[in-house]
Amino acid sequence: MTGQRRRHPETEAELRRSGGGPRRLFVFLTALLFGGLTGGFLAFAHYVDGITVPVDLPAADGVVVWTGPGGGRLERAGALIEYGRGERLLVSGVNRSLTLDSVARLSGVTADTAECCVDIDYAALDTRGNARETVAWAQALGYDHIILVTSAYHMPRALVELSHAMGGLHVTPVAVQPTDTADWWTDLPRFRRLAGEYAKYLLSLARGRPVNEAGRAPVLKDPLPDAEISSDPVTPNQNAE
Repeated sequence: MTGQRRRHPETEAELRRSGGGPRRLFVFLTALLFGGLTGGFLAFAHYVDGITVPVDLPAADGVVVWTGPGGGRLERAGALIEYGRGERLLVSGVNRSLTLDSVARLSGVTADTAECCVDIDYAALDTRGNARETVAWAQALGYDHIILVTSAYHMPRALVELSHAMGGLHVTPVAVQPTDTADWWTDLPRFRRLAGEYAKYLLSLARGRPVNEAGRAPVLKDPLPDAEISSDPVTPNQNAE
């Protein structure tokens, strides 16, 4: 046709290839990201399932337990303080409806141990709060080494948050494994819990250390007046983790 220039076939092929380049790069980067996240999750799940408690658990200055979903934490921490693995026990993230006596009963410590050596933190509402209150408690008591008790799936993020809050604190982890031994890839609720925790773990790594949360005073043992105690059934935790 008059006035129109025909494109050479090779030129059109080059144009198609140049348009497909960004798309191919996007697909490649998406696949790389997905593969990295999937591989990271598999490594995370394998690590969590393989966490064990040291056979010769060293004594520490204090024992800290972070309450939350997952049974056995309070009992394990109570046994450690009764066996002399720490001077004091901090129970962090306690529901405000629980008194010291309630916590002592749930953790299995004696009344004498509860009265002399158990501190309760009502302030922490999540893992970052647990870390902040734990560090403030350790600093107030001059502790350099603590034993941290929490669920196995929660331990990696707990250690990250503690390192953000106070990198110099020596932490010996005691991870409580679930009583259900079903493999996570066959147990949908456990898979979802691990996947959600893995996402939170990555966010904790990416967020880094907060710049404005230092210097909080710890919230120690402070049993509530009877008027403030709920009459509803109580649970030993309030953490959303």
